[in-house]
Amino acid sequence: MMSARPEYWFARRFPVGDRRNAFAPVHWKGFVAAGVFVLTLLIGGFAFAWMGASGDLMWGSVVFAVTAFVSAGWFITVANAKGDKTRTVADYKKANSRV
Repeated sequence: MMSARPEYWFARRFPVGDRRNAFAPVHWKGFVAAGVFVLTLLIGGFAFAWMGASGDLMWGSVVFAVTAFVSAGWFITVANAKGDKTRTVADYKKANSRV
């Protein structure tokens, strides 16, 4: 029985050996994960602005910092778990253009 190929949501932006290890989304689930991260940061930013305007600037900054820390940790974990560490975004684009 053949094993199923893992589904990757992210791929390397630069070839293996490059000192930069950035990932970029290559699957719709990767784009959704990036969107959730951005949306979470926006919600934290609005909470910071709202609380700052209400006179609770310290609590607003705490809420934003916690929101940013948790969402960044989640996003980095997902990108590492669902990231293809051998192929690049260009490889995925080339493979999809042949179809």
